[in-house]
Amino acid sequence: MNRDSRTDDFYIGYLPKAPESLAKILVRIVTALILLGLLVGVLLVLGQSPFAASKFEYGQYREYDGVLEKRPPVLLTRDSRFLLVAAGKHGLAETVQGMEGKSVRLKGSLIQRGPDAVLEVLPGSLQASLSGIPNTSRLIDLGPIKLTGEIVDSKCYLGVMNPGNGKVHRDCAARCISGGVPPAFIARDASGDIRTLLLTGPDGQSLNREVLAFVAEPIEISGRLVRSGSTLLLKADPAGFRHPGE
Repeated sequence: MNRDSRTDDFYIGYLPKAPESLAKILVRIVTALILLGLLVGVLLVLGQSPFAASKFEYGQYREYDGVLEKRPPVLLTRDSRFLLVAAGKHGLAETVQGMEGKSVRLKGSLIQRGPDAVLEVLPGSLQASLSGIPNTSRLIDLGPIKLTGEIVDSKCYLGVMNPGNGKVHRDCAARCISGGVPPAFIARDASGDIRTLLLTGPDGQSLNREVLAFVAEPIEISGRLVRSGSTLLLKADPAGFRHPGE
């Protein structure tokens, strides 16, 4: 008696081997799903924005001589300017009190993103110096300005973390700013390039907890734009910060 060939494709789960025709179909389906998954993964990777060209020379300390500027603390050397921060999620404002305008020597680990540079100061290395470097910088008031952008913590954004902005970095930025790391405001200039502005109060005072509610959110700030050497500062009252459209 001839057996109906269609019954050969009937498969019961506890049998050790599936029929050959059914196995071929399953192999094709599984192979297609694997290839589809690989394709989706490649497309997701290619669709990501590239990381910024930044660096943090963690644990590598060099010696620097210069003049200490205040609010926020900046070291002016013969050919560069460096924002100063402490190790971890802490600022350096309290450490440098009384040393503003004086020549100092310190050891720091470089943090850099484009033209903007930060030094994470090695604890205990800051001391008075006789470097003789003149403090030639002065504040230049560039006038009132209104900008839309995002508040970040300057240390992470400029190189310690990548990316160091956006909602994924919000909690970290809030802790850094709470600890005294100077907040920065990132916004696009008239040519479309992203610029980093150090954010202070209207009189140049340090800001931290006053801005936490606005970190990593698109906001509009009206204030005065000030230049000190190559450093741009935005002096603004947090009470006037607004979300776009409000």
